[in-house]
This record gives sequence, C-alpha cells and structure tokens, in this order.
Amino acid sequence: MAIKRMRGSPSPPSIANTEAKRRSSSMPKWGQLVGDVLLPILNRLSFVDVQRAKTVCLHWNSVAKQLKLYTKFHRIPWLLIPPQDEESSASSDTNTKLFSIEEGQLYSSKYGASKEICYQGFCVGSSHGYMISINCERNTLFVFNPLTEKRTELPAMDTFLGRISEDMDNGGEYLIEFSPEAASDSRFYRGWTCSRQLREHFIQKAILSFDPCLNKSFGVVLICCQNSKIAFCQCGDSGAMSWMYLDAMDAPFHDIMCHENKLYVLANCGSLAVWDLGSDSFPVSTQTITSLFWSAPLRQTLNVSSDLYTSRLYLVESSGGVLLVVRRIGEFVDEEGRVLREGDLLTDKAAEPLVCAYRTLLFGLFRMDFDKETWVSITSLDDQAVFVGGNHSASVLACDLPGCEKNSVYFTDDYWERMNEDYLYGGHDMGVYNLEDNSVKHFYQLDALKIQPPPCWFLPNPW
Repeated sequence: MAIKRMRGSPSPPSIANTEAKRRSSSMPKWGQLVGDVLLPILNRLSFVDVQRAKTVCLHWNSVAKQLKLYTKFHRIPWLLIPPQDEESSASSDTNTKLFSIEEGQLYSSKYGASKEICYQGFCVGSSHGYMISINCERNTLFVFNPLTEKRTELPAMDTFLGRISEDMDNGGEYLIEFSPEAASDSRFYRGWTCSRQLREHFIQKAILSFDPCLNKSFGVVLICCQNSKIAFCQCGDSGAMSWMYLDAMDAPFHDIMCHENKLYVLANCGSLAVWDLGSDSFPVSTQTITSLFWSAPLRQTLNVSSDLYTSRLYLVESSGGVLLVVRRIGEFVDEEGRVLREGDLLTDKAAEPLVCAYRTLLFGLFRMDFDKETWVSITSLDDQAVFVGGNHSASVLACDLPGCEKNSVYFTDDYWERMNEDYLYGGHDMGVYNLEDNSVKHFYQLDALKIQPPPCWFLPNPW
C-alpha cells in the first residue's frame, strides 16, 4: 500500500543536508580553541608563521599578542638590509629587506623610517626589536620599531657630545665646531665630516636596557666619543630624561650588554664593570673586575700578527653566563683568503693596487669566571649560536631553530673605521663562522662589496 505524505507535513531531511550537518558538527572549531591551549602552540611557531596565524580570526590575533610575555618567543634575529644610498647602489628600490635564516627567505618591508635611516641619518644600534638611529640633519637620536613604527625621541646631544654648532655645505658635508674640551678628547675629532662619519666620531654603539613593550621605563646606553665614554638616558611615561655619563673604568670601551636588570661594560684590557638597572632613575655600580693583563689564552688570540689583523670584542649572554667573543679581521685579504700587507697590494704587473677588502677570518671564545674574576677560554658553544655586529649581541638555542647552525657565530660588518675608506667595499663583511672546523661561509649573498648603510641583526618584535 502506498503511503502518501500528508499536505502541510514537513519534508523529510535530505541525505546531503544530513551529511553536511554531521560533518559541520564533527569538524573542530579552531576559532574556539582556548587561549591556554593555543598560546603554547603559537610559541613554537616561527615569526612568519605567527603572523599568518594571527589572520585566522580575531581570537587567534588576540592570543598571539600575549606572546610578548614569553621571553623565548623572539627566537632568532633576522638580517635587516636598509635601502641602499645612491653612492653604493644603482637600484631605485627604496624598500627595506628582511632576511629570515630559518626560512632562507627574503622579505620586503615598507615603513616610514626607511628614508630617514638611509638618507638623513644612520642606525647606531639594534636592541629588543627596536632600532636606535641618529638623525644627522636634526642632530637627534630616536628609538623606533620598524614593524609597528612606534617611536621615542631622545634628548638632544649637542652639548653632551661637545658640539657647539653645525652647518652643511652644498656637497653634503658638515662643518662642526667643538668645544675645546671635546676637541682635545681625541685626535679623531675634526671640522669637516660626512654624515656617515658622524657615527665614527660620536656614537659607536647603542642598546636598550629593556624591551619597551614590556617595560615602559627603559634606558638607552651608548658607547660614544671615540669609545671613550659610556652614556645613559632613562625613558619613561613622562618622556626621556637628560643624558649622563657613567664612570666606567678606563677607556677604550669595547662593548655593552644588558641582561636581567644589569648593564655590563667591557673596558680596556678585558676589565668588566657591572651596573644595577633596577632603579628608575639611573644605574648603580655594583661590581668592577679589573684585569691588569689579559689572560694568557686571550693575549695569544689577540697578538696573532697584530699588524695584519684587527680585533672586535663583544659581550654576549649565554646560558645565564657572560661570554667574550673575539673577532679577528684580516686588514687586506685576497680572493684565496691570504692576509696581505698593505705594501703587497702594489705589484709590477698591475698599474693599479690590488683590491683586497678586509675580511673576518677567526673567532675566539671566553667565559667570565666571576669567582676567580678572569676570562676562561672555551672552544665550543655546543648547541648554541651567537649573533654579533652593530647589534645588541644575542645567543639562541640552534637545535630548536631550522636553518640555524649550532656552535657558530653569525656576524655582520661593524668595522666603522674602514667602512667608508673605499668606494669599492665596506659593509660587506658578513658570514657565519663554524667553531668546529674554523670555516667561514655566507648565509646570504649580496651582489656587491659596497653596502651602505650596512645590514644589521634585528629581532622581529611586532608588538
């Protein structure tokens, strides 16, 4: 007997609709994933993958912002390549480039400060995802985040650095008048200088004491006045205070580092000064390790043909300790890696001198023994890698980071004294040094030896 559907009775659900509803109810609702579960997952992703995850939904974007509280999130520095000035590049590309070691990928970034960094000033430091730059036209320092464009102006430094007046001629050179005290501090001070040499004369390195997005009361620390002074300025909600000098032993000063509310200053002959940054107003000196002589292994590292090499010294926090990284740079190195004397560049066969740029060839490592107050030689970083140059030096656990080589030193060019001496090279000395086999290789190949402004390490900080 046939059964007829009664008029007005509801239609039976179709098989397709029933299956769709079943699948919909059984599919995971990723947007509803609780933050306590999602946050540890995001913390294991690379910086780029986190940025992609933030676009999934508003909830994921909100949870991702909490990553700034995770001290281990900023995993690995990126290489920041500023837009090149007209003298060192024929390219019209004005974008800043960011190179990821983890992905081996080059990204292009447009941000408002690019022109100011390249054409009006010079970056003097990179720290906690922020850049510290000097504006040569306005004689001011400022701190900014190239990803968020957050910016903090710092107090003027004219009087502080001994500058009385400054004018620019039609050729872009500066006529600077110094106070008698400043002019007598160093034989390197002189009246005429180009904008690139302002760094050589005034500010050699700049770092931040804290991440500004975690602590609004952060300090700015400088090595300035031809490595002869340590300067400090406190910033906070009410703005930046005035600059002050720190009495930090005998110059020259080689490097500065901040870690866990402490400022470390590497001074002459390996001496180390430690300052407490816990105060909201100014640092307090807590420890001074005076080394009248370098330790024997360190002296041996530094005295290798001193007329053929120069040295750069860096302080790096590693596994809670303080490392001294010694970088040996050959003054004139040919294509075969041989270190030459300057007189060897002139040959009877060539009318012009050989072009042999400076090049990094060797690294040495030392760890501070605070109990014995001496530097102890070490031969390995184990699973770690360190990043040095004009940046706030950093160490990472390489075994957790794809593309990052363990037991290696990644370096960029910070040989400011010779970076501008030749139009054929400068800013080029970048690579990765393997401490196991003492080899140097490129992690990113640029097209020219003249790179101006030079690339630097940068910790992406999108907060």
